[in-house]
Amino acid sequence: MAEVFWNRNFPRPRIVVSQCLGFAPCRYDGAIIEDAFVRELEPFVEFIPVCPEVAIGLGVPRKPIRIVLKGGERRLLQEETAKDLTEVMEHFSETFLTLQGVHGFILKAKSPSCGLRDVKIHAPSGKVLALGNGMFAEAVLRKYPYLAIESEKRLENLAIREHFLEKVFALADLEATLRTKSPGKLVDFHTRYKLFLLAHHQRETQLLGKIVAQVSENVDEAFTAYATHFLQAIRRAMNRRLVINVLYH
Repeated sequence: MAEVFWNRNFPRPRIVVSQCLGFAPCRYDGAIIEDAFVRELEPFVEFIPVCPEVAIGLGVPRKPIRIVLKGGERRLLQEETAKDLTEVMEHFSETFLTLQGVHGFILKAKSPSCGLRDVKIHAPSGKVLALGNGMFAEAVLRKYPYLAIESEKRLENLAIREHFLEKVFALADLEATLRTKSPGKLVDFHTRYKLFLLAHHQRETQLLGKIVAQVSENVDEAFTAYATHFLQAIRRAMNRRLVINVLYH
């Protein structure tokens, strides 16, 4: 099945990746982290490496930064230098995340800028209060809630990795189809993806079928609606019960 997947003539997805994951020695300690999955994926996608901490002017190596809850607000602090980097990181994130045509993110786990759900949130005393998202990762999730967004650690889980790959390649294929503004191309796309969609979300697949059936009545409106419901359909991973149902088709 994997061989068939890779041999498909898919458009190359564009994936933003933490730069320390094999692209540059930019961790706070000057290290680079070689990630086998990132390297394996590289021939099939276009990677956009970024290190938010270097981008906001922090050097390599650099003093550690951490997220501290102060007055009910999360602050990004480099306490050894008494720097509050919250606003500069927010400004960088807002500027960087204007980029278009992106289909996924692979972000460094536990990083105070890039971590997903596993970043220590500290009290001013230093006590760990909770785990949450890094400052850059939080902005990514707000801006692109329907994209494939994972950390390199979570992608070690094969089920999570499979859903990530499904999603980035499907989104790249969808974007290429939408650019054509061709009703026929949308019909072809939906025909190819129907069983894939059914394995994710039956109700959304039914809505997508109705949109395709009426695409010629208002092409622009139909394309917009199709994109919206497609993103909603593949937001969650395949459901085993739905996969079994699809196998009977």
